[in-house]
Amino acid sequence: MSTTPTTQLEAVNIMLATIGESPVSSLDDAQLVDVSIAKSILDETSRSIQSQGLHCNSEHEYPIVPNTDGELTVPSNCVKIDTCGSSYDVDVVQRGTRLYDRKKFSFTSFEGTYYVDMVLLLDFDDLPEHVKRYVTVKAARRFQGRFMGSDTLGGFSEKDESEAMVYFEQCEAQTEDNNMLLDNYDVSKIVIRGAPRRAVR
Repeated sequence: MSTTPTTQLEAVNIMLATIGESPVSSLDDAQLVDVSIAKSILDETSRSIQSQGLHCNSEHEYPIVPNTDGELTVPSNCVKIDTCGSSYDVDVVQRGTRLYDRKKFSFTSFEGTYYVDMVLLLDFDDLPEHVKRYVTVKAARRFQGRFMGSDTLGGFSEKDESEAMVYFEQCEAQTEDNNMLLDNYDVSKIVIRGAPRRAVR
């Protein structure tokens, strides 16, 4: 039994096993079509799950400052962002790797420090094990469906995916540092004087 976290290579080999393919030692061989497709589905599934905003890939009240052109730039792996805290009233949307001020109709009107909540996409190998497990099982079932015409045949069943999801959600709940005041919607409205919270974009 392996005592190290699951790697991307191991995840792809798990997916290959569901269609009866032998494991590979590298993901770099472009001629191995099944491997390329498996990796693509794994990446797609990981992106989909991470975009929800997990404990491991979320930044809360992260300070950002404009560049010399007055622009607020965000990391290239940022998939959701919104202002929060003392910057709550600044209405921004992400466009590319910059924030756009919807009230001032400008990319270059920012001054001082702003605080944001962000969701960032992480590489598979940087994810916690419970996230890797859920991503791998879900991706494997998608992979099975493409190659076998059914996601109920082969290595993983719907029950397997459900169990992985339950474990994933349990681990997320255990690792979140929930705050009774700010993580409860009704109470948070009072804390921020009745202003409805905008969804993180």
